[in-house]
Amino acid sequence: MYEGIINGLFQALEGWNLLLIIFGTFMGIIFGSMPGLTATMGLALLVPFTFGMEPAAGLIMLAGIYVGAMYADAIPAILINTPGTPAAIATTFDGFPLAQKGKAQQALVTAAVASFFGSIVANIILAVFAEPLAEISLKFGPPEYFWLGIFGLTIISVLSSGSLLKGYLAGFIGLIFSAVGMASLSGDVRLTFGFPELQSGISLAGALIGFFCLPEILSTIIGKGKETYSGEKIKPSIKVLYETYIALAKMPFLLLRSALIGLFVGIAPGAGGNIASMVAYGEASRWDKNPEDYGKGTIKGVAASEAANSAMAPGSLIPLLTLGIPGSPPAAIILGALMLHGMQPGVELFSTYGGITYTFMMGLFIAAFAILIFGSLGSFLFSRLITIPARSLAPVILLMTVLGSYAIRNNLLDVWVMLLFGGIGFFLTKLSYHPAPLVLGFILGPYIEEGLVQSTMIGGAKGGVIWYMISSPISLFLIGLCAITAFWPIFFQAQSKFKPQTAITTAKGRINSDILVGLISLCLITVVFWSTRGLSFYGVIFVNFCMFCSAIFGLVIILRGFVKPNKIDLFEDHNERNRVFLGFLLIFGFIILIPIIGFLGSSLIFIVSMQTFLTGTSFTLRSASTSVGQAVLITIVAYYLFSMILMVPLPSGVIFDI
Repeated sequence: MYEGIINGLFQALEGWNLLLIIFGTFMGIIFGSMPGLTATMGLALLVPFTFGMEPAAGLIMLAGIYVGAMYADAIPAILINTPGTPAAIATTFDGFPLAQKGKAQQALVTAAVASFFGSIVANIILAVFAEPLAEISLKFGPPEYFWLGIFGLTIISVLSSGSLLKGYLAGFIGLIFSAVGMASLSGDVRLTFGFPELQSGISLAGALIGFFCLPEILSTIIGKGKETYSGEKIKPSIKVLYETYIALAKMPFLLLRSALIGLFVGIAPGAGGNIASMVAYGEASRWDKNPEDYGKGTIKGVAASEAANSAMAPGSLIPLLTLGIPGSPPAAIILGALMLHGMQPGVELFSTYGGITYTFMMGLFIAAFAILIFGSLGSFLFSRLITIPARSLAPVILLMTVLGSYAIRNNLLDVWVMLLFGGIGFFLTKLSYHPAPLVLGFILGPYIEEGLVQSTMIGGAKGGVIWYMISSPISLFLIGLCAITAFWPIFFQAQSKFKPQTAITTAKGRINSDILVGLISLCLITVVFWSTRGLSFYGVIFVNFCMFCSAIFGLVIILRGFVKPNKIDLFEDHNERNRVFLGFLLIFGFIILIPIIGFLGSSLIFIVSMQTFLTGTSFTLRSASTSVGQAVLITIVAYYLFSMILMVPLPSGVIFDI
C-alpha cells in the first residue's frame, strides 16, 4: 500500500499530469465561483474530454476539478453572500460579515487555508485507511440517515441566536418546501399546484440564490443606495496574508475537528458537504469560549465550514472506491468516469489498477496545494471585486443570479422561483427572521423524509417502528448529539444568567412581526393540508410531521407576539420603499422579457435600465453611452462564457433565438 502511495505521488507529479491537475483545479474554481454552476456540472461537462486520455491523466484532471470547485464556492459566499453550492451556506454566516467589515481578503485566505488543511487531512486518511473506513458506510441505514438529518436540523439552535422559536419555525417551513414535487418512495405528486416542472422539486440553486443574494442587493444596494458592495474600504496586502496564516496556525484543533467531521459525513453515502459544513460550524460555535462572535464576522466560522466542506470530497470517495457507492453527486460522476475506463470499484481497483487508483488519490492531494496557492494569490484580486461601484457590479450580479438559476435545469420556472424566494428572504430579514434556518430545513428535508419513510416501512414489517429507529448504536449516538445540540442554548443561558445583561430595546413600529409571520405560517399550513388530502400514507407522513411541528411553533410565535410585541417598520422611509419596489420590478421585467426577445436583448435592456436607476443622475448622452457600452460588454462576455465555453444553453425568445 505505502509503495503504491509513493509511486502514485511521483506519477501525479510528472510534468503533463501536474499540468492537468493545475488546469483541472483552475476549471473547478471557475465552476465553483459562479452561483448555480456546481462541481457536479463541471465534472459532467468535462468527463467527455477524458475519453481520449490515459485513465490516470483523465482521472487526476477530474480530481483537480472536484477539489477546486469545493473551495471556490466560498468566493461568492464571502463576497456577495451567495453560496456557490449548498455546502457553502455556513461560509456566508461569517464570510460575508467579514467582507462588509473590509476583511474580505482575510476571509478568502481563511477559506483557502482551511480547504487546503481539510483536503490534506482527508486525503491522507483516504490513502491509508480507505478500505477499513468503507465498512462504516455499510452501517448507515434509514434510521441513521433520519437521525443524521435531525442532527443537522438542530444546528438551528446555533443559527438562531436571537430566538429559537423563530429559527425552528423557519426550519420546519423549509422542510415543507423540500416536500414539493414527487415523493421519492411513494411516487405521490405533492404541492406542484399544476406546474409539471415542479414534479422534480424546487431548484436548490434557485432557492439559495434567492434567499441569500437578492435580499442583500434589494436592501442595501437598491434600497439604501450604497455606492459599493463592501461596507468598509478593502486593502489587500502581503501583511494581511501573513497575519491570517499566523491566526489560523493558532487554531489547529478547530481545523482538525472540522476536517474529521467533513470526512466522516462524506463517508456516509448521500450526506454531502451541506450537512458536513453545517455540523462543523455548529460544533465550532458550541465549543468556542466566545460563541457570540459567530455570525458577526470571525475567521473561525469560515475555517470550520470550509475545512469540513473540502474534507467531505475525499470522504465521499471512500465508499466509491471500495464499494462502488458514491458518497455525493460529484462522486457519482467520477464513478461513471471510472467505469468508462473499464475500472470496476472494489478490491480489483486496488489490486489490478492500483497504480491508477493511487495516482488519482495523489492527484487529490496535490490539488489541495494548488488551492492554497490559487486561493492565497487570488485573494488580492477577488477581494477587490466588491470595491467596484455598485451601479456597475449589481447588474452583473443580478444577471449571474438569473443565469445561475436557469443553468441547472434550463428552466425559466427556476428563475421565477429564485425571484419569489428572493422576495420572501427580503421580507423575512426585515421581519427579523434570518432565512438560514429555512434554507437548512429545505436542504435536509429529503434526507429526513427518506430516512423516516424507509424506517416506517422496515420497522412496520419488523413489528416495531420506534424500536427499529433507536436500536442501533449509531442511532443512539446521533440521538444523544441531537439532544445536546437542541438543549445547548438553554444550558448556555443558564450558565450565563449571573453575567451582566445588556438591555434589549424593541424598535417602535407599526407591524407586529411575530403575529404576522405566525399567521402567514398557519395560512401556509392550511394550504398544504388542503393540497395533500388523498395522498398515500407514505406520501404524506413526512408532510404531516412538518405541518404539525410548524403549527405548534406558529401558534407559540403568535402568542408571544401578544405577550411581548415586537413592532417594526419594514422600511426606514418612503424613499427606501419606493426604491426597493422599483428595483424588484426591474428584475421582474427582465425575467418577463427573456422568453419574448431572448437573452441578449433582454440583458442589454436590463443592464442599461438598472445602471441608470442605480446612478440616480439625470439622463445624458454621455451616461447613456457608458451604460450601453458596459451592457454590451457584459452581455457578450456572459454569452460566450456560458454558451461557448461552459456549453450551458441560454434561454431563447419568441422574437430572437438568443
